Amino acid sequence: MNLKKNLKKYIPLIAFIVGIGLDLSLWVLYLPIMRREPIPGDRKAIILCSANDFYRKDGEPDFEEGKFDNETTNWEGNFNPNGYGIVDSTIHGHDTPGVVQMIAKANFTNGYVDMEYVYNWTIFYPLLKYAAYNLSAWVNITQNNWDPATIIPTGVGARIGLRWLNSSNDVVRTDWSKGIYDTFTGWTFLNATGIADDPSLNEITQLHLVLAVEGNMTGTDMVLFDDVKVEHWFPPPIPSPVPSNIDSDGFPAQALQVYWTLKNHGYTDDNIFLMLYHTNDNTIDINANDGILNDLTGAIIDVENNNVNSSRLKQELNISIPGSFASSINSKDSLIIYMVDHGSNTVLGDGNATFHFESDNSYLSEFEFVNLIKEINCKRMLINIDICYSGNFLNQNSSIGLSWYDIPNSLLVTSTTDIFSWYWRDNLNADGFAGSWFFHQFWDQLNKNQTIGAAFNFSKDFIPQGQTNTIYDIQTPLIRDNLGIKNIWSFNNTPQL
Repeated sequence: MNLKKNLKKYIPLIAFIVGIGLDLSLWVLYLPIMRREPIPGDRKAIILCSANDFYRKDGEPDFEEGKFDNETTNWEGNFNPNGYGIVDSTIHGHDTPGVVQMIAKANFTNGYVDMEYVYNWTIFYPLLKYAAYNLSAWVNITQNNWDPATIIPTGVGARIGLRWLNSSNDVVRTDWSKGIYDTFTGWTFLNATGIADDPSLNEITQLHLVLAVEGNMTGTDMVLFDDVKVEHWFPPPIPSPVPSNIDSDGFPAQALQVYWTLKNHGYTDDNIFLMLYHTNDNTIDINANDGILNDLTGAIIDVENNNVNSSRLKQELNISIPGSFASSINSKDSLIIYMVDHGSNTVLGDGNATFHFESDNSYLSEFEFVNLIKEINCKRMLINIDICYSGNFLNQNSSIGLSWYDIPNSLLVTSTTDIFSWYWRDNLNADGFAGSWFFHQFWDQLNKNQTIGAAFNFSKDFIPQGQTNTIYDIQTPLIRDNLGIKNIWSFNNTPQL
């Protein structure tokens, strides 16, 4: 009896202990599920800049580095009977004694001369719309009987120019070099730069090169032109004068703008993989007006300069390589890919686009890029391709904008279609920034918490300083939203950029 009484007495306590035990065991059983579910994916980014030599000469097969094989052929002008005009000369030239040279004035007896010698460039070479052209020449004015101390010159002197015409042969404008009256130290370098744009309703269809002499340089003086040379670069515009193949801020500045924007919005350096080519350029100034003199300061660069090449990028984009950046991305992560450099649609010979690497002159084909990206399993990705022919790079065939590569869970933005893309070489311009005309504005808007759709629309409608057309009219950026979230995806919305 006592045992039964004692059991009845402790049954409620035993039941309570058993109940607590069951609750604890169930809680422990489901704890891992409860702990994993609320954890969001990481926000990750790959930023690539693989060049900082901004202008690359685009030579023609029969146009040796922009220099005329025969400097006197196909020039026309208003020849003065007292002068030679454009002729071959055995006078010691600028480069080598006895080679071809042009004499624009010699042995004039009249008091005033006004002469031009013109070469119709577009008869022999294609005119690249929106490309920047640079005409240069060495000039020597021999002053036998002219005393500049007692004779005040009139006119503009000796100069060279790029003359742009429309299809009706009307002159739209002429971009001149400075005019000079003397070359006391021998040969003097002149250059003129201009852009094949359309600043008015007159569409530019022709380019003429002009050598000119105007003024009262009398007596037996001669004005000699030698080593006349034409180069064209993309993308324009360029300050005058500027040498080709110089290290400049434009490309690395644009990559750093993306980097600092991500940092401003909570991205950690562990989740940003920055590949930056900036050889011989250790001061990068994105914006002339933001008070930051060097935007390289404090940036954590994962791969730089000579290590930035096609092989390394393909390694980091390959999910099957242990330790690669892509191998760390999981299905809940979001990914941003931003790439800036030169692009081409001629390297492969079939019209498909390639992405260039300056360090070793290697390239990444559009096929290689897409095949690597498609293997990355993440929740969503934003891909920005900031090169010439960038629309081609993300399209399968010639129907640019209509035949995008199938990249799952992606939102794609390109700076252009299958044409050149424009950049500022540095921040010494009216817009005050270095980098992409389109993507600088695009990332500036994203930094202000605009959605991707709003940032795209603002940027394509932007008119750069000194231009009359919008960026869309100039280079036609493209967008492809496979996720349907361009109007909500931003840094302060859900989903969060």
